[in-house]
Amino acid sequence: MIVKHRFLDKYPIVGKKILIIGTFNPDIICNEATYFYSRRKNYFWDLLPYVFDSKSLKDESVETKISFLNINNIELTDLILSVDILEKDIPFYGDDKLSNVIKWNTNNILNILKKNDMTEVYFTRKSFDKNVKNIKDEIYKIKNFCKENNIKFEFLPTPARYSNKEKLEEWKTKFTRQDITKPRSK
Repeated sequence: MIVKHRFLDKYPIVGKKILIIGTFNPDIICNEATYFYSRRKNYFWDLLPYVFDSKSLKDESVETKISFLNINNIELTDLILSVDILEKDIPFYGDDKLSNVIKWNTNNILNILKKNDMTEVYFTRKSFDKNVKNIKDEIYKIKNFCKENNIKFEFLPTPARYSNKEKLEEWKTKFTRQDITKPRSK
């Protein structure tokens, strides 16, 4: 069964200064997420506001989260657009169920990076599950483009499963928080 991404059609990337890339948010009934990183066991909306000296947005509305992103010139996307998954595996959609990616978002991300003045790109994972075939190759296409074009690229610890002081501090030290009005040097 082909499962598409839940939000990318509704929230396409346009080229803000900071881009944060996740993995996949499936458009399936058992996924309670209302926006990127909004599942109960994901702490993105605790971590990111902390980087910008703001309070947690974990329990806030989608509109409040989007407002925060706009104020800080940030946008979100994911690396995977669609996967082929067995219907019986849908309720258990972890990385181990993402072995058959149908379509990557890599080319779209690269096209946006080429056309805009993004200054920072972050990927919300530091390790690569062998179950998600080619994920490392796909993110390294983006990482290498960033390196060649003076765009900061960093791997962040996953916001999934837990948040603690060490993870919070690592997120904070990874972000440059530079003047987002300046174009990147080419």
